[in-house]
Amino acid sequence: MTGCGLGDSLEQCTVPDQAPAVVLRLTEALERPGWENEPVHRTLLGSSAPINLQQALDTDPAAVECEQYDLAVLADTLRAYLQELPCPIIPSVLYSELVYTAQEIASLEECGQQLKRILDSPSMPQSNHQLLVYLTRHLSKVTQSGGAAQASARFLAQAYIEAVFKHSHFGADVNPDHHVKILESLIVVGGLTEMQAAPGRQDLHFVLIYESKA
Repeated sequence: MTGCGLGDSLEQCTVPDQAPAVVLRLTEALERPGWENEPVHRTLLGSSAPINLQQALDTDPAAVECEQYDLAVLADTLRAYLQELPCPIIPSVLYSELVYTAQEIASLEECGQQLKRILDSPSMPQSNHQLLVYLTRHLSKVTQSGGAAQASARFLAQAYIEAVFKHSHFGADVNPDHHVKILESLIVVGGLTEMQAAPGRQDLHFVLIYESKA
């Protein structure tokens, strides 16, 4: 699958079940003791993600010993993993509303709060939402980390927009600055937050599996 069109079902727009657990494992490893002293996301290596690491994460993320890898390699693996997902993280049914919000609300704080409300919609697959919880929460921590690891929300948004919006072919004519503002605003407000399973949403069985193995 190369994208999620307007006529696709919610299931077709859902990232793989293990994707949130993979992102959680990588972000936890990136926040290991002492991580604040390394320029984790400031060194964009481009293609340093080991194939064997990516394959192991796809198989059983909880069992992967991420601690043996340098932080820059883990950050690169996180970006590579997101870019290689078979469907968009943001479903098309919500995309236009997110872009409109980024255009209309100047304040990053107010924009971020409104974006969070939009992304809490039942139209957002729970797997996708949980993945964004882990990603944006981690990036928000980076902005507040201090030391060499600290980076601005805008810098991080620019580093990750290709991964988050890669399959947004329906937004080909949209100013990429709107994509940056969407992600930047979510980072500024601390990222997405956990939500209770609502009617029509699938259970987060993959998270339970991950926690039972951790």
